[in-house]
Amino acid sequence: MENLILRAFSQEARGFLDEHALTLPVAAGEVLYADKALFTHAVFPRSGVISLMGRRENGTQAEKAAIGNEGFLGLAVILGTGYSLSSSVVRVAGEVTYIPMSAMHEAGQRFACFRLIMMRYAQSLVVQLMESVISAHLDQAEAQVVNWLLFTNRRMHGASFVLTQDSLAEALGIRRVTVGAVWTKLKREGIISYSRGHMLIRDVQALEAHASESYGRTLDAFAWQVAAHDT
Repeated sequence: MENLILRAFSQEARGFLDEHALTLPVAAGEVLYADKALFTHAVFPRSGVISLMGRRENGTQAEKAAIGNEGFLGLAVILGTGYSLSSSVVRVAGEVTYIPMSAMHEAGQRFACFRLIMMRYAQSLVVQLMESVISAHLDQAEAQVVNWLLFTNRRMHGASFVLTQDSLAEALGIRRVTVGAVWTKLKREGIISYSRGHMLIRDVQALEAHASESYGRTLDAFAWQVAAHDT
């Protein structure tokens, strides 16, 4: 698996960044950056899912956005802020590539494609965040769960992944019993299989029929990554 942001760079830019890159596994529940922590490295997921979590003083929390191999952590630094704006928690275990921020800044000065890709990703992320807000307000819980599973399935290239009902309920800010009811329905319809924390999407088309408009709108916002690869 590969990160689609890194893939979109020119061969020369990728070669430069590869010289500074370190790829490591990350475990579910691992906190990569705490809220307001100083960014030392950009983090590019190759697989897995990272939740950008927002927390209130009363202890309640929910996911602002989920980042997979379509994105990276550290855009705030590129845009002029030196610290994390969320707590970055690994939701689904996977593999990430760390690149020092010093190398990211140098790439921005040396390669025109770097600046273009950063701008495109920023635009896509804005759409993702806006759709996340409207989904939380207008979509039924079932659609929110389905959207999340579909995005994760894409990020994992259709492979099975480990995810608990508690973890997804925390991310979406809904009750565990609600997640369980949706999963039971989808499992009964043969759309997913789930056993001992292992989730597998068996029928993507059938699952997409339960998704909301936000899923398609967010996919459209990242369509440039496919086009960039094809060209």
